[in-house]
Amino acid sequence: MVSMARSPGSALRFAGPGRIRASRVGPRQARPAPCGSGARSGGRGGAAPVALAEARRTWHRRCVSAGGSMKPKRRRWVRWGAALALAAGLALWLTRPLWYGVPVAVIAPRTGPVAQTVVSSGRVLASAELRLGAVIAGVAVTVTAREGERVAAGQVVVTLDDAEARAAVARAEAALAGANARRQGLEAKLAPGAREALRQARATLAQAEREAARDRELIAQGARTRAEGERTETALAMARSELRQAQLDARATAPDGADEAALAATEADARAALDAARARLELTRVVAPAAGVVLTRAVEPGDVVQPGATLLVVARDGAQRLVIEPDEKNLQALAVGQAAVAAADAYPDERFAARVSWIAPAVDPRRGTIEVHLEVAAPVALLKPDMTVSVEIEVARRERALTLPRSAIRDLASGAPWVLVADGGRAVRRDVTVGLRGDEAVEVRDGIAAGAAVISPTTGGPAVGARVRVAAAGGG
Repeated sequence: MVSMARSPGSALRFAGPGRIRASRVGPRQARPAPCGSGARSGGRGGAAPVALAEARRTWHRRCVSAGGSMKPKRRRWVRWGAALALAAGLALWLTRPLWYGVPVAVIAPRTGPVAQTVVSSGRVLASAELRLGAVIAGVAVTVTAREGERVAAGQVVVTLDDAEARAAVARAEAALAGANARRQGLEAKLAPGAREALRQARATLAQAEREAARDRELIAQGARTRAEGERTETALAMARSELRQAQLDARATAPDGADEAALAATEADARAALDAARARLELTRVVAPAAGVVLTRAVEPGDVVQPGATLLVVARDGAQRLVIEPDEKNLQALAVGQAAVAAADAYPDERFAARVSWIAPAVDPRRGTIEVHLEVAAPVALLKPDMTVSVEIEVARRERALTLPRSAIRDLASGAPWVLVADGGRAVRRDVTVGLRGDEAVEVRDGIAAGAAVISPTTGGPAVGARVRVAAAGGG
């Protein structure tokens, strides 16, 4: 007889012939099910189903928080596959220019006119600046011209107090009249022939003096040449010589030659005093020697004027001139007679023609510039002296030239300019020889043909030798 003992909660099982083993009877230890396997009911004993259900709920919450009910190994393969696909797509996108070429825009050279210009700023020059002043001291009585007003040639612009000068003229005239009266009394005693010759010589001298005085005034105003004035001065000298000869002839027939000589000296002295008094009276008036515009005025009525002081500055009428100072590197291209277009900064829309009239013989060593003068073709009413102007001088021009925009030529400022050309699907460098350089276009003399596809720098500039494809075409 076999005695068997078992512990509580265990059962006896036969393990084979003659062998009996005990097994635990009670709630089985709960094993969590894999994600997605679903909940199962079962278990043996009263507490086992409760513990198993709680374990499954815990495992289910972990699966949901991990990203779903998919099995972990399968999720890892999906993630790796998505990452590889993304990397492959990115690599294909980055290397697409190697297979298809960089899209570029090209420019076609054009055949047409091109002009090279020199642009510089400058100012307006007056034809001449006349500085008017008095040569004697006095008090200004009237000033008839103001700044900006026009004055005519011979116009009196300033008058000084002339009371003293007029009194001096009156005294000189009285002295001359007394000398003439004494001479007339002496001439009454002369022979009739000598008297008539002397009278005619004096009349001729008086006429010559009037003509000479008139010519001097016209020459000062610019209305008569100096050659014409010299003729009247010669006639005056001859009249004086004839008067002296007539006086000598009359003296020979006069009852007393000593009296005639004394009267002649007195008359000459009186006439000289009268001329001096009249000249001083003229000095009390400041006259404009030529027509122009008053630039500055430095005198007012009542001011005490000193000799040599500048009272008015007048810009004389004449051809309007401009002065510019371009860089000395443009000296080789500049020449007298070149056409230009200018505009005042105050009136940029009012453009006018000009022409180079003078180029300085030396360069300013401090600034490295050359002074250039231009004459305005037709008077421009808007221009004022010292106005700032912008001048563009056309130094060279070619009517039919192969041109490209300045931006299409690379290293243009250097001695080896070049362009990038789309040729056979590649970006090819071509060295070019340039000619005239305009503001927008540059002449290309050698290096490319008229049908070349020059790559525009606006496309980003592919590297030399890179594969390219033409995306857009433009004109030069």
